[in-house]
Amino acid sequence: MVLYTYLILAQELFMSKKKSLVSILLIAGFLFANSLAATTFFSGYAGGKVNYSSNPESSTYDPDLKLQAFFAGQFNFTPNIWSHLEFSIDTGDLISESLFHKTESLFQIDELSCIFRGNFQNLSNYFSVFMGTYDPIGSDVFLQRYFDIESIASKLTDSYLGLQGSILYPHFGLGFSDILKLHSLPFAFGGYMYINHENLKYFVFNMDLRAACVFPYFTMDFAGGIGAPLVNKYRGEDVIFAIDTLYWHAGTTILLGNNYTNSLFIQAGLYNASFTAKNNAFIVDSDDLYLLFEPRFYGNNFHINFSIYSLPEKTVAELLYVDNTMGIDTNFYTDAAMIGSQVFTIGGHLSFSLIDKNIFDISNIAGLLENGYDITLAPYISTNFLSGQIHLKFSFKAMEVTRTSIANAFSIDLGYRTTF
Repeated sequence: MVLYTYLILAQELFMSKKKSLVSILLIAGFLFANSLAATTFFSGYAGGKVNYSSNPESSTYDPDLKLQAFFAGQFNFTPNIWSHLEFSIDTGDLISESLFHKTESLFQIDELSCIFRGNFQNLSNYFSVFMGTYDPIGSDVFLQRYFDIESIASKLTDSYLGLQGSILYPHFGLGFSDILKLHSLPFAFGGYMYINHENLKYFVFNMDLRAACVFPYFTMDFAGGIGAPLVNKYRGEDVIFAIDTLYWHAGTTILLGNNYTNSLFIQAGLYNASFTAKNNAFIVDSDDLYLLFEPRFYGNNFHINFSIYSLPEKTVAELLYVDNTMGIDTNFYTDAAMIGSQVFTIGGHLSFSLIDKNIFDISNIAGLLENGYDITLAPYISTNFLSGQIHLKFSFKAMEVTRTSIANAFSIDLGYRTTF
């Protein structure tokens, strides 16, 4: 019916004496839009959580209510052309004055990309143009998108600020990528080129290579590359651009075993270790180093994950179960608890973490406890609800009882994720 209407409109336009290029382009646009509408498909994933806790900076009990949320959508224009959009929001205290007053918030467009797939006899080629953070290292989004597997990410690094979760280092900026996925083997490889303004003074041009594989008992995702700040002065002279410093970044995710066996999960990453022409030595900052070592034990629907970690401070601020930059954590849970006919995941995290310490501080064992430490118990429960999953978590920081007050020791998180 719509196509018939467009044909009648076309006939009237061409029968008139006012034929023009605009008319022809208008009809072509209508027909093209109609053809896209016939195949366009949208799918999305969204989530959010509210956190109720006491303001630790207040001398009296001052409750805080904060919100974290994200939205991720995929638009399939044709079977071989689609786009991704993802954004997130992180608010301040919603009840500092009144729930209906303005609240300071951090809003971020995490990803905007368009992907073009070409299918050949032995492989598929995925060419992407992107803005924001695309297929970051450390997140298992790349493995899920290209190998269609379930998540293998550590539950310790759970977050409500997007699909990407914990990131070793991002492909961040404006750029493009080209990934080849073999048909005969579970193997994908490719490269990224992008430019960003991570250096406050200059634009930084980046190039990265990536390779990943997924076997029944071995999964690996590895990437590495360099970034070059494009300076406009060299030895005091103005130039179009010059390179006198290079940033090196690399990261890997490895899973020995799978989600249904005893396994070992390892993540290691280094972001923007710099070296210059004057100094060949790498300059590594503690905030640029990411380490996670996690043996996982499985049996009779019961899981125990033991984690040792040293994470950047920026990463810790976005995670649900991590309080400090270095520590150990034990997560014990079952994902097959039955209450009536409803299936629940029930478990808890027990963690010990050091305040303002990282892997470099291990050389001074005597000073590891000088800033204090936290012992945290965080039981949680989750289950399917409507079209998504609801998640409830309680947290108790034992050391806050002696450090400040018992009110600051407790917090509650209520979250919900859904697909549509």
